[in-house]
Amino acid sequence: MIVLPKFLVMRRHPVLPLKLDDGVLCIVHRDNYIDFITPCNETGNYVMLIPYQGSYVESKPVRPIIWGDLSSIEVYALLRGELALYELSIRGGKASYVRYRVNEEFLRGVSFYGNAANELLSVVDTVLRNYIKSSFMIYTAYLRLVMSSNVKFPGYREYVRGRVRIYGNDGLVIVKESSGDEARVSLVSTIEGINNFTSVIMSLIRSSRVINDVRFGRIGHSVKLLLDVFIPNNLLTTVNKGA
Repeated sequence: MIVLPKFLVMRRHPVLPLKLDDGVLCIVHRDNYIDFITPCNETGNYVMLIPYQGSYVESKPVRPIIWGDLSSIEVYALLRGELALYELSIRGGKASYVRYRVNEEFLRGVSFYGNAANELLSVVDTVLRNYIKSSFMIYTAYLRLVMSSNVKFPGYREYVRGRVRIYGNDGLVIVKESSGDEARVSLVSTIEGINNFTSVIMSLIRSSRVINDVRFGRIGHSVKLLLDVFIPNNLLTTVNKGA
């Protein structure tokens, strides 16, 4: 299966050169929008993401996809406070685009192999903050991550139900299920636990190698399982860490 790369420009990596038949067109990050410069002699400085394989800071000019007399490419831009997708079309020396706001769907398949891990964490932080701004009172998330190390939540009450471990703290419930090196984690938080909610998500992603899936405003485990933390249930076993 052919995996197409994604291209990202941001403040630290602001220039993506496109190699066209009649020269080079540069896509340039301008803080809150992107600009197009032609002719362009600037050195490239952008992030290339190959889903499930790696993410790299690159400089080489990129060739767009060509359909007859139409050249096209999709470019992501981390702008001031949001992630945007530009669908760029070039025909007859003229460029046009359609812009969309992008959320966590960009993160699915992201791999932290390569030299652009910090840049990807900046994207995660922006997308997460935008979700929190758009939600109210209750905040949820579901993550499927290929982990680099075992996931632990020190300071949280821990319960066990079969293969599932449930962690509770003031305002935050975490449900974790592991299979090999993949962890499936659901989080539910009230506004009182929002700081822990964001810090746990960022810590999980920093400890991961690949994001297989991420969904804000969703959970991947049953609501009943979450309620079991608060309702007495003989199927739920408290872990005695002092034993």
